[in-house]
Amino acid sequence: MTLWLAWLGKKPEITRCEGQAMGCTWTLLHRQADIDSSILTKDVQEVLHHWEGVMSTWRKDSDLSRYNRGSTATADLQRVLDLAEQFRKNTNGAFDARVLGAVHRAGFAPPGEGIDLSGLGKGFAVDRVAERLRARGINDFLFQLAGETIAGDRAWEMGVESPDPAARRVSKKVRLQNQALATSGNYRQFHQSEEGILSHIIHPQTGQPVIRGFCAVTVVAPDATTADAWSTALFVTGDRRGPENLEVFWQE
Repeated sequence: MTLWLAWLGKKPEITRCEGQAMGCTWTLLHRQADIDSSILTKDVQEVLHHWEGVMSTWRKDSDLSRYNRGSTATADLQRVLDLAEQFRKNTNGAFDARVLGAVHRAGFAPPGEGIDLSGLGKGFAVDRVAERLRARGINDFLFQLAGETIAGDRAWEMGVESPDPAARRVSKKVRLQNQALATSGNYRQFHQSEEGILSHIIHPQTGQPVIRGFCAVTVVAPDATTADAWSTALFVTGDRRGPENLEVFWQE
């Protein structure tokens, strides 16, 4: 889910890097001037390219696509599959990656049956980028991939987009420090039907798209994988609260 990103009250010492990966754009802001931005751009692209090759349902040569066709999971893929299974248990089944066929039938995924990791994949990739940045000594950063965002050791303020399919405007400000944020909603990827707005998010118990008016749920968590998985789960259930260590807010 696309999230409008900005440092509100931008300062001149902030450096910005951008690129495209995993079918969307990414943005890195940092306040450390002692490193070549081209190096960071290469690092980010390398990390995202690797994990796209592990988790993509759109790439026929990805580890996940081969796994869905019957191959053994690679070590990297198994790491994500194990996390997905843990979140399935933690959310009482509201998050469930075993929905590829249903997502395809809803018109949001390529043909196939099996696992679809889009409910946490971008968040997982964001966490891996943060690890690479810290390995480079970059600890004061804000990184975003689509609607998944993570901040480093100093506070960053950002704007969250209103769930309006006709416009892009900030409706809420969020301050992140050593935290991550993810938003799940139905105002960018949806189909209009007689029943209502058909979301790209599948209800695991029914195998059908979640139907709800235009809305979005944002979760702030210690890491982006957790924020991503729980925002997906809460969008499915409609619950206004998650575990105690998460901050949850809805926009409707």
